[in-house]
Amino acid sequence: MKKITLYLTLLTFFALAISCESDDKVVEGVLAGNTSGAILRTLDSDGSFDMFRIENTFMVTLEEQDEDQGELIDRVLVTIDFVDNNDDMATGDDGVEGVEFATIPASAFSIGERGLPTTDFSFTMEEALTAMGIPLTEVLPGDRITINLELFFTDGRSFNAGDAATTVTGGSFFSSPFMYSLLVDDGVVFERKGVNANDLNLVPGEVNGDYSVTISIDDEEEGALLETLNIYRTFRDLTIDETGTDLSETEALFATFPVSSLMLDDEARTLSYVIPLNDLLGSVMLTDLGLGDDFQLRYELVAADGRIITTDEPGTEYFDVVPTTRCIQLNRDMPVAGEYVIEFIDSFGDGWDGASITVDIDGSATDYTLENGSEGEQAFTVPEGAMSLILTYNSGSFESEHSYVIVDPFGSDAASDGPGPNVGVIDLRVCQPEE
Repeated sequence: MKKITLYLTLLTFFALAISCESDDKVVEGVLAGNTSGAILRTLDSDGSFDMFRIENTFMVTLEEQDEDQGELIDRVLVTIDFVDNNDDMATGDDGVEGVEFATIPASAFSIGERGLPTTDFSFTMEEALTAMGIPLTEVLPGDRITINLELFFTDGRSFNAGDAATTVTGGSFFSSPFMYSLLVDDGVVFERKGVNANDLNLVPGEVNGDYSVTISIDDEEEGALLETLNIYRTFRDLTIDETGTDLSETEALFATFPVSSLMLDDEARTLSYVIPLNDLLGSVMLTDLGLGDDFQLRYELVAADGRIITTDEPGTEYFDVVPTTRCIQLNRDMPVAGEYVIEFIDSFGDGWDGASITVDIDGSATDYTLENGSEGEQAFTVPEGAMSLILTYNSGSFESEHSYVIVDPFGSDAASDGPGPNVGVIDLRVCQPEE
C-alpha cells in the first residue's frame, strides 16, 4: 500500500541550542561535553495496522548514541499500550497501559555504518494484542497501539519518553523516538463517486434530480470480510419558521444490502445506488425547506465478525451531506467571464500522480495539475465574449488521494469532487450571487 498510517512521536533527552551545517557535524559533536543522556535514533521504520490483518508488521531500525559511543547500553525495555478511541456505554474503555512486551539486550546491537550501535526491532499486530489480552473483535478503526522504549545503562541510569526535552524534538537529525503511536485503519477502501449528489436547489422552477452515487468497497478479499452495507438518513431542520415547528427527523436506517450480493468488479464490490428525490425528502416537502437545511446520509459496513466501520463527520468517506442552496445558474448558454481558481488537494502530499484538469476555452486547451505537495491552486481567466468553456478531469495514479474545488469569479464553489473524482467532463455551475 502506498499509504502507511504511522505516527512517530519524536522525543529526545537534550536541550541543545546548537546550529549545524550537516548531520555529520551533529553526530560528532552532539555528546561532546555531556555526561548524561542518550539518543535512540530512528534510522528506518515501516508498517501499518488495520482491524483485519493481524499479521501486519511494524519494524524500526534504531541507533543508540551516548557519551561513551554506545558502551553504556545494558538493555532497552519495550512496553505497549492500547488506546481505545471507540469505547461506549455498553463496552466501556478497553484501553490498557504499560504492558511489558519485550527486552532488547545490549547483545542485539551491532556497530552500524556511522560507528554507533544499531538494532532492528519488529512485531506483528497479533503479538501486540496477545500481550495486552485485547481480543481482535474489540479493535476498531481509530484505536491506537503505542510502543514505548526505555533505555537502561550499565551504571543503573534509565531514560524514557517522559525525560525528553522538546528543544530538538522533530529536528532533521534528532529523530530520537522513545514512543511510536500506530493508528489502526479499517482495512477497507470505501469510495463514493457522486453522479448527482450535490444539493437541493430551492429556486422556484429549478429541477432537482435523484441522489445517485456509485459505491466501491474493496477489503482485498472480494468482500468476504464484510457482511452488510447499511445506509442511514437524517434530516436537519436548521431554519425553523416563526411557528416554531421543528421538522427534523432523527437518524434511521434507510436501506441495507448484503455485501455478497453486490457486483464484483476487479476484486471490489460495487453498487450503483439511486435514491429517488421523493424518497430522500421523505415526509418533508421541498416547500418546507429553507436555505441551510440539509439531509445527511451515513454509510456503515458491518464486518463478518460483527464489528462496525463508519464515520459520522461531514467530509469523511462514510458520510455524505445533501445541502440546500439557491442557485440561479448563469452559465447555461455561455460561460461567465472572469477569473476562476482550481484548488487542488492530495491527501498523501505528493502531488496529483499524473492526474490533471483540462481547461478548454473556445477550443484552446491547457492542462493544470498539482506537481507536488498536499495542496495548491492555479487560476485561469475566461475572457469577455467567450462562447464555450469545457473542463475535464483526467485520471492518474492513486486516484483515491485526489480532490478538487473550482471557485467561480464570484468566489463561490462552482464544482468539486473527490477523493477519487469522476473522470470526464466536469459539471460547472456558476450561480447568481445572493443580494
